[in-house]
Amino acid sequence: MKTSHTAAAVFRRRVTLLCALVALMLLTNGCVYWPREIRQPITTSWSPVSDERQATLIVFLPGRGDTLHDFERKGMIEELRRAGVRADWVSVDAHLGYYRDRSVVTRLREDVIEPARAQGYRRIIVVGVSLGGLGGLLIEREERGLIDGLVLLAPYLGDDKKLFAEIRAQGGPAAWARAHPAENEAIAHTLWTYLGKEYTHLPPTWLAYGETDWLVEGHRLLAPLLPADRVKVIAGGHDWKTWRVLWRELCANTDLFPTNGTVAHGAASESSIVK
Repeated sequence: MKTSHTAAAVFRRRVTLLCALVALMLLTNGCVYWPREIRQPITTSWSPVSDERQATLIVFLPGRGDTLHDFERKGMIEELRRAGVRADWVSVDAHLGYYRDRSVVTRLREDVIEPARAQGYRRIIVVGVSLGGLGGLLIEREERGLIDGLVLLAPYLGDDKKLFAEIRAQGGPAAWARAHPAENEAIAHTLWTYLGKEYTHLPPTWLAYGETDWLVEGHRLLAPLLPADRVKVIAGGHDWKTWRVLWRELCANTDLFPTNGTVAHGAASESSIVK
């Protein structure tokens, strides 16, 4: 009987260890990813604010490990309503699988943005959290002019510290990009080459992040490429609590949702100082 109990205890310890190892493999910097189905068309959740179609549509893109329902669960939609924003919104199940098979831009264009234009939306704003921020930049890079505005909440811009140090040493993304063609390079190099060369052509873009976000190095490199009043930084990390506060500020106290219906354009020079 004692031997049986010992064997059972060993088995339980092995199962516990296996579960811990699996969890560790799936957990990267606080973001859990379970393989999910890639669907065509991509899954979405549409929500008009009233029976009358609005001029603006907000397209929410989730982060790695998040779902299309988290924007409502975590209070982002509540902040829209609290600020009195008159815009319809759609959340998109653009999970990591769509990035891995490089279909995310196609699915967003064919299944979300083009149908929205056909329905009469005049202004489409993409709001991307973490990985979703990268998705927003990929849309603009591959389909310039497809969207009218971009909100990057703690966007994933790579995590290659050596690359970031190299960009800083050469004077910032614009100076670095002039010496680095995008062809045949890793995605992080391609992204920063694009940002360094094309930042003046971005649609109106807002960047918001927490000071202790684990992705902050990339955020600090991007910030000087944008107008200073479109960069928001607060105390906080890479989490929904921080993003909700930042989103509240963007909705209520910026020109993201102008009441007069006009849309401001333009970008700051690379030497802009962000306080």
